[in-house]
Amino acid sequence: MSDPNGIGLENSAAIISVGTELTEGKIADTHGRFIASALRVLAIRLCHIVTIPDDRELFVAAVRSLTRESGLVFVTGGLGPTSDDLTREVLSAEAGRELVYSEAAWQALEARLGGRASESNRKQAYVPEGFEMLPNRNGTAPGFYGEVGRSLVFALPGPPRELRPMFEDQVLPLLRSRYGAGEFAESAATAFLTSESRLEELLQKHALPGISWGTRVDDLGIAFFVRGASAEARAAVIASLRDELGAGYVREGETSAAKVLFEALKGRGLRMCAAESCTGGLIAKLMTDIPGSSDVFWGGWVVYSNDAKETQLSVRASTLESSGAVSRETVREMALGACEASGAGLSIAVSGIAGPEGASKEKPVGTVWIGVCLKGGAATEELFHFRGDRDRVRRQSAVAGMLLAEQLLSTAGGTSPDGKRN
Repeated sequence: MSDPNGIGLENSAAIISVGTELTEGKIADTHGRFIASALRVLAIRLCHIVTIPDDRELFVAAVRSLTRESGLVFVTGGLGPTSDDLTREVLSAEAGRELVYSEAAWQALEARLGGRASESNRKQAYVPEGFEMLPNRNGTAPGFYGEVGRSLVFALPGPPRELRPMFEDQVLPLLRSRYGAGEFAESAATAFLTSESRLEELLQKHALPGISWGTRVDDLGIAFFVRGASAEARAAVIASLRDELGAGYVREGETSAAKVLFEALKGRGLRMCAAESCTGGLIAKLMTDIPGSSDVFWGGWVVYSNDAKETQLSVRASTLESSGAVSRETVREMALGACEASGAGLSIAVSGIAGPEGASKEKPVGTVWIGVCLKGGAATEELFHFRGDRDRVRRQSAVAGMLLAEQLLSTAGGTSPDGKRN
């Protein structure tokens, strides 16, 4: 089957994002970029993204239209227990199927809520007859999938922390078995501590004939793909980016700074700790977001005041007085003190000026010192000058700290990722 534009129906997809909170601008819809990126490697093109409020008439119209035009339809949201959660009812009606109760889904929901599920939650244990359930390990609303008209329709929960694991762990394997690996020959990588405009400049500069690319930006890095030509040509483009930005700041595959450091620590059987001032515990948060982080993360300190740095990490008062809290000397003592206090094999220390207050002519907003040390071994400190608002400075500082730590582990010689930061 194909549509009038020449895109095979079976290789086209659409998203219906459901929720009045989306159409009123109360929250942002991030599912389109995530799902489109995941489908790309299966040679499935996302052709439509439709956002609708919790309105039955608009919902039905969207389902009828998109199931005629797309082989795959993803419905996100509307799976909660309240009366305005309409996904089950609309899809069952459009599929011509009754809603049937699943005792297994109810038991899973009861277990998730510790036996405190209410009668309103029982709605979440219903699924259109003949559809398959998708267990939700991160929330109360299971997903499901089945045929509606000519389309395979997946109903997925709205919150990203529930949708993304369900999509990656359950939906993608189903799609791979149905569509295969896809026809796009591409190589994925991730760039850190650079801007999207700078990355685009460099991709244009180094692209070879037959090469195309795309980027996906988030708060902590830029995932990008290089498509076409040969594997050698794609590798050459990525190698050129490393030369320009620094090897430590361009990594193979779609990854994060926390994952890069996690794997380096795990491979060496080491645990780390973090001594954080301006990042306010963000490094600890990002590391412990990774399942299994207890194997590599000992713990940490948020030492915002000078008194905390002195009493918790043994930073000398004379160092703080002569060099200041944001200095090479202070982060060196913070890192050494953290290693000594924790017994961890590696420590990261961060102290900087995230703004908007606290800056001076000598130390403007974005001035950040990061120190890393290996217990009883190599150590390094590096000065960064980041741009952006308070949150952006903190995010960049956390990423830089984790990459600096991984590089010290890799070299054990105290060198840092070299390159230009934009």
